[in-house]
Amino acid sequence: MPSSIESETFAADHVCQSNFQGSALKMEAVGVTRIFQRSIVKGGLKYAHYYGDGDSKGFISVKDTYGKDSVTKYECIGHVQKRVGARLRKLKSKNKNLSGKGKLTDSFIDGLQNYYGIAVRSNVGNLSGLQQNVIAALFQSSSSVEKPMHGQCPIGKDSWCD
Repeated sequence: MPSSIESETFAADHVCQSNFQGSALKMEAVGVTRIFQRSIVKGGLKYAHYYGDGDSKGFISVKDTYGKDSVTKYECIGHVQKRVGARLRKLKSKNKNLSGKGKLTDSFIDGLQNYYGIAVRSNVGNLSGLQQNVIAALFQSSSSVEKPMHGQCPIGKDSWCD
Protein backbone atom coordinates (compact mmCIF):
# COMPACT_ATOMS: atom_id res chain seq x y z
CA MET A 1 0.00 0.00 0.00
CA PRO A 2 1.44 3.43 -0.89
CA SER A 3 2.50 5.68 1.95
CA SER A 4 0.48 8.79 2.66
CA ILE A 5 3.22 10.97 1.08
CA GLU A 6 3.01 8.90 -2.13
CA SER A 7 -0.78 9.16 -2.08
CA GLU A 8 -0.67 12.91 -1.58
CA THR A 9 1.86 13.32 -4.40
CA PHE A 10 -0.26 11.20 -6.73
CA ALA A 11 -3.40 13.15 -5.87
CA ALA A 12 -1.66 16.49 -6.38
CA ASP A 13 -0.27 15.50 -9.81
CA HIS A 14 -3.26 13.52 -11.08
CA VAL A 15 -5.43 15.00 -13.83
CA CYS A 16 -8.67 13.04 -13.75
CA GLN A 17 -9.99 11.93 -17.13
CA SER A 18 -13.49 11.27 -15.82
CA ASN A 19 -15.86 11.24 -18.76
CA PHE A 20 -19.06 10.05 -17.15
CA GLN A 21 -21.52 11.77 -14.89
CA GLY A 22 -24.17 9.47 -13.45
CA SER A 23 -24.67 6.39 -11.34
CA ALA A 24 -22.30 3.42 -11.31
CA LEU A 25 -25.18 1.27 -12.55
CA LYS A 26 -25.53 3.37 -15.70
CA MET A 27 -21.78 3.68 -16.19
CA GLU A 28 -21.39 0.04 -17.32
CA ALA A 29 -24.09 0.34 -19.97
CA VAL A 30 -22.83 3.69 -21.26
CA GLY A 31 -19.21 2.51 -21.28
CA VAL A 32 -19.84 -0.72 -23.16
CA THR A 33 -22.07 1.09 -25.67
CA ARG A 34 -19.27 3.57 -26.38
CA ILE A 35 -16.78 0.73 -26.85
CA PHE A 36 -19.05 -1.19 -29.24
CA GLN A 37 -19.87 1.90 -31.31
CA ARG A 38 -16.26 3.06 -31.39
CA SER A 39 -15.14 -0.35 -32.72
CA ILE A 40 -16.74 0.36 -36.09
CA VAL A 41 -15.34 3.87 -36.44
CA LYS A 42 -11.80 3.18 -35.19
CA GLY A 43 -11.19 -0.37 -36.37
CA GLY A 44 -13.97 -1.29 -38.77
CA LEU A 45 -14.83 -4.25 -36.58
CA LYS A 46 -18.02 -5.47 -34.95
CA TYR A 47 -18.18 -7.35 -31.70
CA ALA A 48 -20.24 -10.52 -32.09
CA HIS A 49 -20.18 -11.60 -28.44
CA TYR A 50 -20.77 -9.98 -25.07
CA TYR A 51 -19.47 -11.65 -21.92
CA GLY A 52 -21.15 -10.53 -18.73
CA ASP A 53 -23.00 -11.53 -15.63
CA GLY A 54 -26.70 -12.31 -15.60
CA ASP A 55 -27.95 -9.00 -14.27
CA SER A 56 -25.81 -6.86 -16.52
CA LYS A 57 -27.48 -3.83 -18.07
CA GLY A 58 -24.56 -3.62 -20.49
CA PHE A 59 -25.84 -6.37 -22.77
CA ILE A 60 -29.26 -4.78 -23.14
CA SER A 61 -27.57 -1.58 -24.27
CA VAL A 62 -25.44 -3.27 -27.00
CA LYS A 63 -27.42 -6.26 -28.28
CA ASP A 64 -28.83 -4.31 -31.22
CA THR A 65 -25.76 -2.12 -31.89
CA TYR A 66 -25.16 -3.51 -35.39
CA GLY A 67 -28.75 -4.58 -36.17
CA LYS A 68 -31.48 -6.52 -34.38
CA ASP A 69 -30.00 -9.11 -32.00
CA SER A 70 -26.59 -8.81 -33.68
CA VAL A 71 -24.66 -9.45 -30.47
CA THR A 72 -24.84 -12.76 -28.58
CA LYS A 73 -24.57 -12.86 -24.81
CA TYR A 74 -22.36 -15.33 -22.96
CA GLU A 75 -22.26 -15.75 -19.21
CA CYS A 76 -19.51 -16.99 -16.97
CA ILE A 77 -20.54 -20.30 -15.40
CA GLY A 78 -19.31 -18.96 -12.08
CA HIS A 79 -21.99 -16.25 -12.17
CA VAL A 80 -24.69 -18.74 -13.15
CA GLN A 81 -23.57 -21.17 -10.45
CA LYS A 82 -23.60 -18.37 -7.86
CA ARG A 83 -27.14 -17.35 -8.87
CA VAL A 84 -28.37 -20.94 -8.41
CA GLY A 85 -27.27 -20.80 -4.78
CA ALA A 86 -28.53 -17.26 -4.24
CA ARG A 87 -31.98 -18.05 -5.63
CA LEU A 88 -32.30 -21.23 -3.58
CA ARG A 89 -31.32 -19.34 -0.42
CA LYS A 90 -33.86 -16.63 -1.22
CA LEU A 91 -36.53 -19.28 -1.82
CA LYS A 92 -35.66 -20.90 1.53
CA SER A 93 -35.88 -17.58 3.38
CA LYS A 94 -39.27 -16.73 1.84
CA ASN A 95 -40.72 -20.20 2.46
CA LYS A 96 -39.89 -21.20 6.03
CA ASN A 97 -41.39 -24.66 5.49
CA LEU A 98 -38.47 -25.40 3.12
CA SER A 99 -35.78 -24.85 5.75
CA GLY A 100 -34.66 -27.09 8.56
CA LYS A 101 -33.17 -30.52 9.07
CA GLY A 102 -33.73 -32.82 6.10
CA LYS A 103 -34.89 -29.94 3.93
CA LEU A 104 -33.21 -27.08 2.04
CA THR A 105 -30.17 -26.41 4.24
CA ASP A 106 -27.19 -24.21 3.38
CA SER A 107 -25.05 -27.34 3.22
CA PHE A 108 -27.45 -28.93 0.70
CA ILE A 109 -27.50 -25.75 -1.39
CA ASP A 110 -23.68 -25.56 -1.35
CA GLY A 111 -23.43 -29.17 -2.56
CA LEU A 112 -26.06 -28.75 -5.26
CA GLN A 113 -24.43 -25.53 -6.42
CA ASN A 114 -21.05 -27.28 -6.63
CA TYR A 115 -22.35 -30.29 -8.59
CA TYR A 116 -24.33 -27.98 -10.88
CA GLY A 117 -21.12 -26.12 -11.74
CA ILE A 118 -19.31 -29.40 -12.42
CA ALA A 119 -22.20 -30.55 -14.63
CA VAL A 120 -22.11 -27.41 -16.75
CA ARG A 121 -18.32 -27.21 -17.05
CA SER A 122 -18.00 -30.86 -18.07
CA ASN A 123 -20.73 -30.71 -20.73
CA VAL A 124 -19.95 -27.64 -22.83
CA GLY A 125 -21.61 -28.22 -26.21
CA ASN A 126 -23.37 -31.39 -25.02
CA LEU A 127 -26.98 -30.57 -24.15
CA SER A 128 -28.12 -34.12 -23.38
CA GLY A 129 -25.06 -34.69 -21.17
CA LEU A 130 -25.77 -31.41 -19.41
CA GLN A 131 -29.39 -32.40 -18.79
CA GLN A 132 -28.34 -35.81 -17.42
CA ASN A 133 -25.69 -34.30 -15.16
CA VAL A 134 -27.96 -31.56 -13.80
CA ILE A 135 -30.46 -34.25 -12.78
CA ALA A 136 -27.55 -36.28 -11.37
CA ALA A 137 -26.50 -33.22 -9.35
CA LEU A 138 -29.89 -33.17 -7.63
CA PHE A 139 -29.73 -36.90 -6.87
CA GLN A 140 -26.10 -36.71 -5.69
CA SER A 141 -26.91 -33.79 -3.39
CA SER A 142 -29.95 -35.63 -2.00
CA SER A 143 -28.07 -38.89 -1.43
CA SER A 144 -27.20 -40.15 2.04
CA VAL A 145 -25.65 -43.24 3.59
CA GLU A 146 -29.12 -44.40 4.62
CA LYS A 147 -30.63 -43.65 1.23
CA PRO A 148 -27.99 -43.70 -1.55
CA MET A 149 -29.13 -42.10 -4.82
CA HIS A 150 -26.23 -42.60 -7.20
CA GLY A 151 -28.01 -44.17 -10.18
CA GLN A 152 -27.72 -40.97 -12.22
CA CYS A 153 -24.12 -40.11 -11.33
CA PRO A 154 -21.43 -40.09 -14.02
CA ILE A 155 -19.32 -43.25 -14.06
CA GLY A 156 -15.62 -43.84 -14.54
CA LYS A 157 -12.99 -41.16 -14.01
CA ASP A 158 -15.69 -38.45 -14.03
CA SER A 159 -17.70 -40.06 -11.22
CA TRP A 160 -18.81 -37.85 -8.34
CA CYS A 161 -19.20 -40.84 -6.05
CA ASP A 162 -16.57 -42.11 -3.64
